[in-house]
Amino acid sequence: MPVPVASSSTATSGAPLLMVAAAVLFGTTGTAQALGPAGMDPLSVGAVRQASGGLILAAVGLIVWWRREGVRTPRLTPKLGWVVLGGAAIMSFQATFFAGTLANGVAVGTVTALGSSPLFAGLFEWLSGSRPTGRWLAATAVAVVGLVLLSGAIGAARSLDPVGLALSMAAGASYAAYAVCAATLLRRGVRPVISTASILGVSGLIAAAILPSTDLGWLAEPRGVAMAAWLGPVTVVAAYLLMGTALRTLTAASAVTLGLAEPITAAGLGVIVLGETLSGGQWLGLATVLVGVLIAGTGGRRTPSAPPPPPARPTLA
Repeated sequence: MPVPVASSSTATSGAPLLMVAAAVLFGTTGTAQALGPAGMDPLSVGAVRQASGGLILAAVGLIVWWRREGVRTPRLTPKLGWVVLGGAAIMSFQATFFAGTLANGVAVGTVTALGSSPLFAGLFEWLSGSRPTGRWLAATAVAVVGLVLLSGAIGAARSLDPVGLALSMAAGASYAAYAVCAATLLRRGVRPVISTASILGVSGLIAAAILPSTDLGWLAEPRGVAMAAWLGPVTVVAAYLLMGTALRTLTAASAVTLGLAEPITAAGLGVIVLGETLSGGQWLGLATVLVGVLIAGTGGRRTPSAPPPPPARPTLA
């Protein structure tokens, strides 16, 4: 997955732990949904998560801005199209990610979304005129092999829902689209904290507008309230703040490596907590996708800073 680089090449002793903590929180989103009330609409789950977490994080960003800049408001009007597109991409990620994990399980859905995201990011850059690197092509080939194994096409104990697999891939594409929007805003001079707050704020507003048209009956149940309280404040607000603090000093290579705690957490929770079953071939597929992500993210080449992503993979994720 695309990961922002740090401003310093030397990580402080606590930064790796903060990054791992953020990745672990991102990795719990699918399991939190699975433990919620039965019959929930994935769109409503994603909307609740983004409306609560996105708007809270936007408020945090505004507070930071006002403390640094006073009453002067940020001028985002010339870049508003990128902000709106980024917010829409995040909301698209929410709905498709949760639908994909609901169809094929947390382990498969999360790794498919996270594993495909860097590939789509490279594809979007290619379409915009940036020649793909040999490392990206190698990572793509490895990850595609992993996704084929993961899909159950070869020796799987059970076949996967192809629609669910497509939704997980769509989640990866949505996250990649967000990354392109965020990077564009940064190149045009928008500060990382303002870029992140504005995009997440827009996604929160989109989610709030969608909420009345979704089935929110699950919020009347205690498990539903507990799930919502975890998904928004914890897997969006707390995770982003942890990641943002860590990325002040972590290198890109270190951040990508530590960020692999997210799909590992998701897969582990899926098997241990939810009792999901994977064949030997699908376990190999999971490992292969992670290798592809690692190849894509550890090139050792620095790129301009970008703000941290949302779950799930869902952050992913």
